[in-house]
Amino acid sequence: MNTLSFDSKRCERIRQQLDSYLSNELLVETASEVVRHLETCDACSRDLESRMRVREALQRAVANRSVPDSVRARVVRTLRDSQPRSFFRASAARWALGLAGIALILLSLFAAQWLSLRRGEQLVASILRLGVSDHVICAIKDHNYPEVANPPDQIRQKLGAQHAALLQVVQDRLPGFEVLEGPICTIPGSNRRYVHFITRGQGTILSVILTERNGINLPKGKLLTSTDSTGIGLYQGHLSGTEIAGFESTQYFVFVVSDLSQNQVLQLAKGLAPALDDTLRTAAPSKQSSSLPGALFQINQEMGIYEGRSSFAPVGLNS
Repeated sequence: MNTLSFDSKRCERIRQQLDSYLSNELLVETASEVVRHLETCDACSRDLESRMRVREALQRAVANRSVPDSVRARVVRTLRDSQPRSFFRASAARWALGLAGIALILLSLFAAQWLSLRRGEQLVASILRLGVSDHVICAIKDHNYPEVANPPDQIRQKLGAQHAALLQVVQDRLPGFEVLEGPICTIPGSNRRYVHFITRGQGTILSVILTERNGINLPKGKLLTSTDSTGIGLYQGHLSGTEIAGFESTQYFVFVVSDLSQNQVLQLAKGLAPALDDTLRTAAPSKQSSSLPGALFQINQEMGIYEGRSSFAPVGLNS
């Protein structure tokens, strides 16, 4: 249960940052501070929820807004009553008023699309950042893999019956890479679990990560990097010298993460996506989706947990 915070100066400072927090414009350290404060302050949490509702209401209002009849009538009346003395003055006036009306219409049409696109960009960036963090902390920093690959049967035992079939897909669809380890990782302070195939090839470590979506959907359309032959949408990002490509499937986001080139990571993800997607769809049904503001809030909380952790523990389903 949350407890009330009476540190009015701190609350005032946090509230001044809430809009930037919702827009994903804060530095990671500042966002983490906001998340920690919200966990212990009911007043600021209610303020955040209120701002999220206002944003949603504004977006709906702009999306459905049309030019009022009074504005249209005023423009027509102005054109009719102006009666300029010369042809050139009349043309300039009509052009100016016409352009003003067009600008108003275009603003109402495109404002909602821009807001939706902006939120979608923030959500994609935040989710891809989770995949990069899983790779960097679990594989690179904590070195949670052996120098000599574990036997496939041992990896399947760690994965459990639900995920064991994924090992063969990763082995078959990543030519030139050897699967070293395949733990299921949990994060202290979060209910998220992710399957982490750690592979080695082409002189580097490459991760294939399947993290639970918890009902969050990635936006489609312009935010997709590409679409493979089966229609699976692929997303791509770059963070801290690391490339990531990912897609959405049933209950999971699937990421391919490495320090290989952008094109190499994307091509590996394209080769992996169809078979992994088919395997995952036969294993589990989809869950109910979350709203965009709720998804952003959930991901930002997750990143706050990341900032406070130095390592994660891989665990087997049967352990």
